[in-house]
Amino acid sequence: NTHHSTADHIRQRLMIDPTWWWHDASISPFWDDIQKAVYEDRLIEVEYENFDGKITQRTLAPYSLVCKSSVWYLLAERDEELRTYRVTRIHSVRLLDRSFSRRPDFDLPTYWRTHTQNLEKFSSGYHCILRVHPDRVSFIKTLMPGRWEMIDDAEDKGWKTISLSMDSDLQAQMLVFGLAGFVEILEPGELKKAVAAQAREILGQLAL
Repeated sequence: NTHHSTADHIRQRLMIDPTWWWHDASISPFWDDIQKAVYEDRLIEVEYENFDGKITQRTLAPYSLVCKSSVWYLLAERDEELRTYRVTRIHSVRLLDRSFSRRPDFDLPTYWRTHTQNLEKFSSGYHCILRVHPDRVSFIKTLMPGRWEMIDDAEDKGWKTISLSMDSDLQAQMLVFGLAGFVEILEPGELKKAVAAQAREILGQLAL
């Protein structure tokens, strides 16, 4: 049919490969099915992991795949509402033999621009400021794409002051431990206390 030939036309002219050159594994073992569903306007049944770790089953009408700061998202409709799903949190995908009709007024660039503006406005993410040795700056830029901002490039001895936006204080603590010896916590004070407490606990365990 015409719809199928159009999807094949797109598939032969647009290749979205989410795998990084130096990574062994693909972003998702279900990538081909997700991409096929988006191209063909087919419903999918997925198992999705929420932020609290709970896995739920849901039927989605997949509209679009969007890449933001090296992270892939699936924009899909559920219960007559458009929602955004992180592709790596999808645990299984089953293509259904049922198609869906996209909203006639839907425009991807307009929707995504509004969606990201709202997220930035109402985000309750965790923020911290670190002073980082120059040898580790590229590591942070690679690990936290789109989540860092250089505050001052003229620090003593070349150390850089970087503002970071993260998902939680736990993520910030893990980053600081990974940078041990090459980082100083400037803000917030609570992060300093939490890292110090965990360091004491680790040393206590090592002494046993």
